[in-house]
Amino acid sequence: MNFSKTASKYVDKKLLAAISEFLDSEDFLASADTVASAFGASAQAFSRKSSDFDSKLIMSFQKNLSLLIQKTWVEKSDAELKENVLYKLNEYCESVSGGAWSSSYPSLLQIVNNVVYLMFGNLAKSADFEEYALRVDPEFGIFWLYIENLPAEQNWSKEKVKTAMLLGMYFLANY
Repeated sequence: MNFSKTASKYVDKKLLAAISEFLDSEDFLASADTVASAFGASAQAFSRKSSDFDSKLIMSFQKNLSLLIQKTWVEKSDAELKENVLYKLNEYCESVSGGAWSSSYPSLLQIVNNVVYLMFGNLAKSADFEEYALRVDPEFGIFWLYIENLPAEQNWSKEKVKTAMLLGMYFLANY
């Protein structure tokens, strides 16, 4: 995977290598732990997760992201999008709680993109948003770099799809 000069300028090369390895390898747990550490997780948070890790994370993700969406001021023209994102978030969390990880993957990407748009407006769609995010809030910038590099369509194992989604959810649950 080739990251932009911006990413290479602001992000540790070991982390970029871990993101790349996670995306390109079927042996992904060690790299998932490295990415999770960048998101504030403890060492081996994903390779040695407890049996109730997923359910607690989903609940925390839903509560925190709902609160973030509700507290985000938006233009009147985006009020309907805001309500739609809250609705889609609830649907998504219900779906993954029921085990529908692979089929819910596109929903998470759409929800995250819409939330970032609600937070940053048109700036989120600009070509230099990655650099802006990395400069202004490096942790969020790394999260955004991760999300932007997730493929829209993938043919990963169920466990890898689940781990990819849990990584994004972990950051947002603790943001």
